[in-house]
Amino acid sequence: MKLLFKNTTKYTRHIYDDFLKFHTRKFSFRYHLFSLIISMLILFFIMLYIEYHYYGIAIIFCACLTSFILWRYFHPIEEVQKDYHSDKITKETSFTFSFYNKYFKVYSKMQYSVIYYKELYKIFETDNFFYLYLDSRHSLLIEKSGFKKGTPVEFRDFIKKKCPFKYKQDKLKNQNHSEKHIS
Repeated sequence: MKLLFKNTTKYTRHIYDDFLKFHTRKFSFRYHLFSLIISMLILFFIMLYIEYHYYGIAIIFCACLTSFILWRYFHPIEEVQKDYHSDKITKETSFTFSFYNKYFKVYSKMQYSVIYYKELYKIFETDNFFYLYLDSRHSLLIEKSGFKKGTPVEFRDFIKKKCPFKYKQDKLKNQNHSEKHIS
């Protein structure tokens, strides 16, 4: 297979902070909406069981509601703390991405993976990064300045063709460029 693009990105705390801000902005509404809908549903069952004097079941649903709310609040914090203390961030691990026609490879000192483009969940482009989401919670961070073979513009065109319905350009990026041209 012919190597089309090659990128090396060092995962630092600063890069991870930028990614968390982006991720929160993109996915927090959906996360909170889902939490609200489930909470309202459980609350409905609590009120229903109180109405019919099934207090034992209502107490069980109250415990479920409390557990759900606490889990939805503390679990993301725990995940972020775990990532902050992971080796890839604390040791500032460099990842090398080699892109081929049907798949790409991800290398680090400790791991090696082959990922087919069809396996990607979403792809976002910002001013400085491409975020290749493997699912709604896990992403590969590709710094635009890290391209050793190819350019970010060529890569954008390539990835758009490979994943046309998954690629999104960050809307704030376009707004920032518009504001710069107006000023």
